[in-house]
Amino acid sequence: MKKDGSPMQQYYLGLDVHSRQSTFVMEDGAGRVTAQGEVPTTPAGLAHLRAAHRLPPGTRVALEAGTVAFFVARQLAALGLAPQVVDAHEVRLKAHRPTQKSDRRDAFELCEGLRRGSYRAIVHVPSAAVLRLRETLSRRRHFVRLQSAQMSTVKAYVEQHRALWRCAREQIATLEAALAHQRVAFAEPLRRLQTIPGVGPIVAT
Repeated sequence: MKKDGSPMQQYYLGLDVHSRQSTFVMEDGAGRVTAQGEVPTTPAGLAHLRAAHRLPPGTRVALEAGTVAFFVARQLAALGLAPQVVDAHEVRLKAHRPTQKSDRRDAFELCEGLRRGSYRAIVHVPSAAVLRLRETLSRRRHFVRLQSAQMSTVKAYVEQHRALWRCAREQIATLEAALAHQRVAFAEPLRRLQTIPGVGPIVAT
């Protein structure tokens, strides 16, 4: 409501978002195009769009889901507007002239669909706090996978070394049995050599 008690004019905004420049089309409640143009896809550019056209708080803005749609939606919400991110498949499905694409036509189609209430597949825009949480979880998953991979690699090599160790131990046992048999012929020299400090059976042999 305005200060004089009369209802405030309602506007609808369609925004075809790209990484550098975004195209907009604005309509009033009767479907008349009241403004159109381009703005930089930056917080300052979006703030200028709202201020230049005196968009009242809660003005609904339609965006097609895409790479930078969530960023733009959060910026618009911070400006007091009401962004709605529409599933890209539904936008294409309900376009009046899908073969005649242009940035301005896409913005117009978004604005018209919003004004008419045509869109049903509205994509939820997570808050910045939820996005940080998801990013932290994603990084944790990465390092857990890395840790598990390292453990698996170590286990694989440990098994190989264990098998080799067992094989070597069996060969040593066989050779020590042979040495014990051969030492019988050298019993007296071996006994005398082992009276020297630090000399054991192997060194004496």
